[in-house]
Amino acid sequence: MTDDLVKRLRDKYASPQDIAQAADRIKQLEAANLKQSCIKVDDQMRIEKLETALRAIAFARPECCCISDAMQGIARKALEGKDD
Repeated sequence: MTDDLVKRLRDKYASPQDIAQAADRIKQLEAANLKQSCIKVDDQMRIEKLETALRAIAFARPECCCISDAMQGIARKALEGKDD
């Protein structure tokens, strides 16, 4: 749809309706791009929080809490990107 619209606008006989349609489409694309950027930022923040929690589990001192060796092993593997 966008390519056809661009071709029509390049023509010197583009109508005001074509130009308005192009402006609306640009606004839609910009809004979609902004939404996707926000999702990426939110996902990255969640990943960072999860990694922080995994580090806290993986490197916890045994005397401070009741985290088992198995839990620490799972957290370390997750931080390394292993799915065992």
